[in-house]
Amino acid sequence: MASSSVTPVIHCFIFLTAAVSSTFGHESYLLMVSSDGPITSGAEATVNASLLIANGSSSLVADPGLYHFHWIYNPLWLTHRSQRESNSSITLQCENPGAYPISVLVTERRCSTCEPIARNTTELQVTRGIVGRLTASQADGNGTYERCGFVLATDSSVVLSFLLHDPSNIFKSATFTYKWILDDRTTVLTSDPFVHHNYSSPGNFKVSLLVTAHLHDVNYQRHSERKSGNFTAMLTLQDVIRSITIAGPRETTTGQNVSLSLHIFGSPPLTVCWLIKSDCVSLEGEDCHPLVINGTVVIIKHHFRSAGRYCLSVKAQNEVSKLIGHQSIMVNSTGVHPVWFVLPCCAFIAIAIGFIFYTLFRAGSHSPQQKSLVEVADFDFSPVSEKYEALPEYKEIPAGNLCCSYCGGDSSSEEGEQRGETRPLLHPSYTPTRSYTL
Repeated sequence: MASSSVTPVIHCFIFLTAAVSSTFGHESYLLMVSSDGPITSGAEATVNASLLIANGSSSLVADPGLYHFHWIYNPLWLTHRSQRESNSSITLQCENPGAYPISVLVTERRCSTCEPIARNTTELQVTRGIVGRLTASQADGNGTYERCGFVLATDSSVVLSFLLHDPSNIFKSATFTYKWILDDRTTVLTSDPFVHHNYSSPGNFKVSLLVTAHLHDVNYQRHSERKSGNFTAMLTLQDVIRSITIAGPRETTTGQNVSLSLHIFGSPPLTVCWLIKSDCVSLEGEDCHPLVINGTVVIIKHHFRSAGRYCLSVKAQNEVSKLIGHQSIMVNSTGVHPVWFVLPCCAFIAIAIGFIFYTLFRAGSHSPQQKSLVEVADFDFSPVSEKYEALPEYKEIPAGNLCCSYCGGDSSSEEGEQRGETRPLLHPSYTPTRSYTL
């Protein structure tokens, strides 16, 4: 709350008003009496009386030609009297301070000796000093208003004003001096009926004012050349609510009691209203849970029955400010936690990414330009008997002939040598391997 300018504040006095009802014959009457007192000694005050005829739940103005008003005001001086419609008024003056009763009786004009149909009494206060009162106001944004009970905000300019009550304009030509005594030992002298002050800390402060009026009208110099008055007022300064901090779990499960701590930064006493719904609300016109605390911390508890996303709405206010805060709360089903859904998804994604990288690596290691040598073995799966049938024929040679055939020098030995060179020493145990180039 900040104050940048001060605009006039409208003040008013509450006048003393009395109403008495009476029944006369078949009619019911209501007589109201009021005055503009209290007044200072030597000044004038006006007293008014109004007669109404009660008709069920409504009231009708009485015919002024049928009734007469009788006033009793001793020892005051009557300076003026008037009557119009069903109203009658008198102007009185008094030199001595005190409380003076004023009575009025109403009779019918056609019967002056009859009993009054209505009567009422008021009291006029006459003081020796100046009559008035202290007021306090404070600018809030673009508007200026008077707070009831003198409750204001700290760190903002406070305007203390004195409002003079002078219905007869006795102080019309007077000059005034004002001595302001503030609770923080600050004294200010002004010639204007207001002063500006800034209270930086909360608490209760007493303001005193001494008003002195110097009269210049010769008609009133015989009473007093100077009049004064002492006035006091109690101010209550509060810090505006600047923030609301909500401490507690933002995630829970159904079936649990959740405790949340509300820390409100502002002057107590505080009125706190909270509500948990699926949506955040402003709490204006909403049914909420009200609390009145004398501190700044409050603990609230709530039991969640169903899962979902909720919003805690909090409204805190004191005499000078109001603030609304929100916090989101996620409620999960009992026994099911979101982490059990997240972990399998992460594992599946990791496996998929690994498989993709592995496939890309294998495809890059075998380029189309490279050729690989593949050996193809030619295996013969034919029967063993067929293999031996394919070999050349061998004749049995007697042992003696065999020796002779290699040792002898005849032509048969030469043929034997040629035949031995062309014939393999061992039978091959494998088939030759063929190579192919891909």
